[in-house]
Amino acid sequence: MMRKTPLIILTAAALPFAVQAAETEFSFGGFIKADAMVSQYKDAKINDLNFYIPSQTPLEGAGKNITAFDTSAQSSRFNLKAVTTLDNGEKVTAFVEMDFLGSPTADKHTTNPHNPRLRHAFFTYNNVTIGQTWSTFMNVAALPEAVDFIGPSEGTVFVRQAVARYDMGDFQFALENSETRDVTGNQKNAKMPDMIARYNIKAGDHSFSVAGLLRDLRNANDDNTLGFGVNAAGVIQLGDDNLKFSASYGQLGRYVGVATAPDTMMVGSDLEATDVVAGFVSYQHFWSPQWRSSLTYSMLSASYEDDTVAALSNKKSQSARVNLMYSPSKELTYGVELSNASRELVSGTDGSFNRLHVTAKYAF
Repeated sequence: MMRKTPLIILTAAALPFAVQAAETEFSFGGFIKADAMVSQYKDAKINDLNFYIPSQTPLEGAGKNITAFDTSAQSSRFNLKAVTTLDNGEKVTAFVEMDFLGSPTADKHTTNPHNPRLRHAFFTYNNVTIGQTWSTFMNVAALPEAVDFIGPSEGTVFVRQAVARYDMGDFQFALENSETRDVTGNQKNAKMPDMIARYNIKAGDHSFSVAGLLRDLRNANDDNTLGFGVNAAGVIQLGDDNLKFSASYGQLGRYVGVATAPDTMMVGSDLEATDVVAGFVSYQHFWSPQWRSSLTYSMLSASYEDDTVAALSNKKSQSARVNLMYSPSKELTYGVELSNASRELVSGTDGSFNRLHVTAKYAF
C-alpha cells in the first residue's frame, strides 16, 4: 500500500529539495510483519532463519529430535516511490524498498538489531526499467500466498538483481546481472549479461507468462559454457478461488530454489552446467471474503555430470504447506501455516523438518 505525502510537508522539511522536485509526487508504503514459529528438526537447528531456504534443511544423523521456538519482525519493510513529470509531459517513476531479512543478529538476547537490506532500487522511463528489481525471468504474480516469506522456495524462480529491461506490449526483453556459483561455492562474473525474453498472456481473468534465459557460465579459471532455461507460470481463476503454478527447466542454478543447486562443476577439463527441473502448484480457496486457505506443493530436482564431484550437492528438495489466512480489513492479515520440507544430497544423505508458523501483518 502506498501513501501520498503532500508536497507542502516536504517543502517545510527541506525547501531546496522541494523546489527542485516541484513536479514530483512522493508516496510511501510498506508493512509491519511479526512472525512466530515452532520447528521440529533432526540433529541440528537452523539458527536465526525466519523463512524457508531449501539448502539449509538440516541433514539427519544419529542425534535426537530438536524442537525450537523463534520469533522475528525482520520481514517488515518500507518503500518510497517518486513520480516526476518532465517538461515534455512524460513521467519517470522511481522506487526504493528495504527490509531486514537475512541480516545477522548481533545481540538476540537484548535488542535484536537487524541491518537494513536493499530489495529494490530502480526507475522506469519510456518502457525502459533500469536498476535492481525482480528478474524478468520471474512471474511475481504467480507466487502463492504463504505465511512463510516465500513459501514454495525450491520450486519457484526467485531472483532480484540489476536489470535493464524494455517492455514492448506483452513482450519484455532484458539484460541482467550475470553470476556463476560452482559446486565448491566459488562465484564468478561472466563476460556478458544474462539475456532474457518473456511473453505475457492474458485470457479473460487468467494470466500466464513464458520466459527464456541465455547465460554465459564461467569458473575461476575463466572456462565457460552456455546455459539455457525456460519458465512457464500463471494464475488460473476458478470463480473466487485460484490456481497458481510455475514450471522451470534448464541450466538455471541460482535462478530457482534460492540457489539450491550450483550452476556448474568441473568434469575433467570441461566446465559442465547443472540441469534443474523445478516447479510448484498452489490452490487457494476463499471460505468467505475475509477467510482463505492455500494448499501448496513445491519441488526441485538437479542432475550433475559427475555424481562423485557433486556428492555433497543438493539432488532433490520438496515441501508442502497448508495455511489459513484471515483479513478483517485489507490492511490487517493474520495467518497460520503448517509445513513439511525435505532435501536429499547426491550422496544419499537426507533430512527434513516440520514447522508451525503464525504471523500478524499490518500494511500501510
